[in-house]
Amino acid sequence: MVAIQKAIQDITGSDEKALQSKERLELLRNAAEAHLQLAEDRLSAMLLGTGGGISSLFIVPGSVQNFQQGYTITTGEKAAAGIDTAVDQFFTGKYKDGFKTVVHSAIDVLFSDTTTGETKKDFYFVTMEHNAFIRVDVAFWKYYFTQKSITDTAEQAFCYTFVKSVVDHRKVPLDTIVFLVSSSVGDDLAKVQEYLDEMRKLYADLSEHDPAEVAARVAS
Repeated sequence: MVAIQKAIQDITGSDEKALQSKERLELLRNAAEAHLQLAEDRLSAMLLGTGGGISSLFIVPGSVQNFQQGYTITTGEKAAAGIDTAVDQFFTGKYKDGFKTVVHSAIDVLFSDTTTGETKKDFYFVTMEHNAFIRVDVAFWKYYFTQKSITDTAEQAFCYTFVKSVVDHRKVPLDTIVFLVSSSVGDDLAKVQEYLDEMRKLYADLSEHDPAEVAARVAS
């Protein structure tokens, strides 16, 4: 993925076209940085309850963590390929490939829209990591250039924000627990039962502790 700053530095000409391209890229860089901050503030407010909805999200207080952000100018194909590196840094375990699939699908939809100007997309899903239920929130922002000649190798500016938080297991519906555990260990009922028994013992041992301590284990 070609970083916006590198694209600016690569423009070495002093003619009017070069100066206009550099000016437009600098504006896009500033817009991308501003949208990253807006996305972080919006997601933080929502997940921490100051923006509304904490009771329906079932997020363990204090568990919002691991914000990962980035921005670039690119084509849709390169964005989908380059985002894998960010996912590898953000996510662990067997669900990583599934997360990439979800993200790639969202990017495909986002980049198929060639309407001039900006497009935004927010989504989330619930999965498991480190034996805890987690919620992953994703925010995308894209700006489609009105003039593709702004650079020779890219036609869109793109930025992303990932954040994950621990879900209170006591608020997760039983059907959802069975689905997520089966996705992790397979559909063999004996294996599912064995895993649930182990998790039940773990939660029993931790029953005297606040759920936020689960978040500390995930972060360690």
